Amino acid sequence: MSHSINTEKYATWSREELIAKLLNYETGQQIQHDSISTTATTTSLSCDSDKTSTFKKSSKKSPRPFDMSKYSKRHIALKLAYFGWNYHGFAMNVNEQKFPTIEGHLHFALMNSKMILDPSKCNFSKCGRTDKGVSSLGQVVALDIRSNLPQDSPHVLPITPMNDGTPIKQDVTSTNEDGIKGKPKQIEEIPYIETLNRMLPDDIRIIAWAPVNSDFNARHDCRSRHYKYFFVKRNLDIDLMRNAAKRFLGTHDFRNFCKIDGAKQIDNFLRTILHVEIDLVQDQQNCSTDEFYVFDLKGTAFLWHQVRCMMAILFLVGQKLEEPSIIDDLLDIKKTPAKPIYNMASELPLVLYDCQYDNVKWHYGRDDNMFNTLSKLYKHIYEQWYGYATKSLLFSKLLNDLGGMSLKRFIHPGQELKNLPINTEQTLKELVSSDISTSSDNLSNIITGGGGKELRVRKYVKIASRETCDSAESKNEKYKVKRIKLE
Repeated sequence: MSHSINTEKYATWSREELIAKLLNYETGQQIQHDSISTTATTTSLSCDSDKTSTFKKSSKKSPRPFDMSKYSKRHIALKLAYFGWNYHGFAMNVNEQKFPTIEGHLHFALMNSKMILDPSKCNFSKCGRTDKGVSSLGQVVALDIRSNLPQDSPHVLPITPMNDGTPIKQDVTSTNEDGIKGKPKQIEEIPYIETLNRMLPDDIRIIAWAPVNSDFNARHDCRSRHYKYFFVKRNLDIDLMRNAAKRFLGTHDFRNFCKIDGAKQIDNFLRTILHVEIDLVQDQQNCSTDEFYVFDLKGTAFLWHQVRCMMAILFLVGQKLEEPSIIDDLLDIKKTPAKPIYNMASELPLVLYDCQYDNVKWHYGRDDNMFNTLSKLYKHIYEQWYGYATKSLLFSKLLNDLGGMSLKRFIHPGQELKNLPINTEQTLKELVSSDISTSSDNLSNIITGGGGKELRVRKYVKIASRETCDSAESKNEKYKVKRIKLE
């Protein structure tokens, strides 16, 4: 009952009186409730102040949008390397999300680093449009790009007005404590290589950059393109292939060695081959006993799919399915006015190795940091190589183990092998590499160069006896008619 009375007694007390009573019990000192009220008010204000401070911190102004008009621009060239098997070609397409390209990633890196604002307004040009799966160790592009250099530098583009029409003003002189201007500031150019490589995928790298004239065009100013196509020897006759390849040298009409697109309305198929060789690859590091060769090709310019079509015919010659003279026949437009139907070689082993220009001096990093930049590039490529080399080692070990086994090992005691002209004394690799077909339906295997894959045909038909595509003139005319109907 007394407990209930005490409860009723405190029920009418204020908050401050209750706190004072509790503090009296804890400290043994007499504390007035009005001082508690002051303390509570102060505490409340302090909390409100902290909230206000926190709100102020969280409501900081968002950073200003980047103002490109405050910077000068210059025209430069970029040399880049990429491994193309993960991409749908070099040239950008309308659906980068589903079909990523090298150019798409490059444009993203340029915009994300505020080097450009709009790819369509930066005077962008490229040396070549490599196909899906094709790689490059020396692709070149050119563009107008942001620069740290002052506007009065001879290396930058003409003055671009600011949004209000006022020309850009850059202070490039230093001042002392009295505000007197002194010597010009030492201005370092933007580290283009390092900046872009931080934003690019691992299999796309900027190798170098070069200052070029404002009218420089990566495509039209290229003096020559250098391609390489790698392949395994297997049972190919390399000497026959070399004999055939030499016939490409010089200026010829290559309409029978390319894909013709009526939309492009090309009527000039003359191209000049400056150098052609088929050589053993010297720096082979695979554990397989197969030998790699390279079709080394240099020309002033190339048509769409030209190198892959050239390589397809060379494979047929190497397999002795065609004579080397087939090259002469296909280059003779009077004799072969339209392209015979044949499959072109795989894109995987093809590399745009280099692009040559006159009077272009490449920079591989800032002068004070060049070797550091090159070291980072080398280490990065080494890491990529290490992963692929390890995978290659595992495949090679398994191939060697399987290939070295005698065919006798696979035959059970008492088992008879009928109607198979096979020498069971040979190894599995010797069987696969031989010209003897193990198939009862007598299929022929056509080498395409695509990672060892072959095209199987029941009966090989000579190129000269095959059906042909529409002639270039016919394709161009059909496209014109189709376009007129659509309009």
